[in-house]
Amino acid sequence: MNHRKNDPPYTPAFVTVKLIDIGITYTYFFVIGLMMGKIFDYLYSDLLDESETDWKTYPIGLFTLNILFHFFLVGVSVYLIRNLVSSIPYPLDGIAGYQHHRLKELGGGAVLIFMIFLFQKNLTEKVKIYAERVIGVTETAESSEIEASVE
Repeated sequence: MNHRKNDPPYTPAFVTVKLIDIGITYTYFFVIGLMMGKIFDYLYSDLLDESETDWKTYPIGLFTLNILFHFFLVGVSVYLIRNLVSSIPYPLDGIAGYQHHRLKELGGGAVLIFMIFLFQKNLTEKVKIYAERVIGVTETAESSEIEASVE
């Protein structure tokens, strides 16, 4: 193992405290990501009233900018949320030499990103339509290809 001199030993207590921290951190990312996905869906569907937009005939340049701006907002939100989650104090910090701020999962947020995208029906639909218009990928074509490869 690649340990530094100041690293605490991996005692059962240390590992337990770390595993609890990982679980709590991912729970924060899950819950906040779910809420952010719903907030983005509300913003784009209800406030900006994009539900009436016919994306299949919308100018492709403006459609591209719309999606890119949406991803830009998601990226900035993920950055802010990761900083928020890392600033939440961990009650078991210091036990068995554990240091919460060194937890690698605080910088990842893969669950956060997944949840934000999963619960944005508006963005998911736009990306499907965009993929169909730009590169000819359709959902039914993908599913029939998968079914054919399974047989």
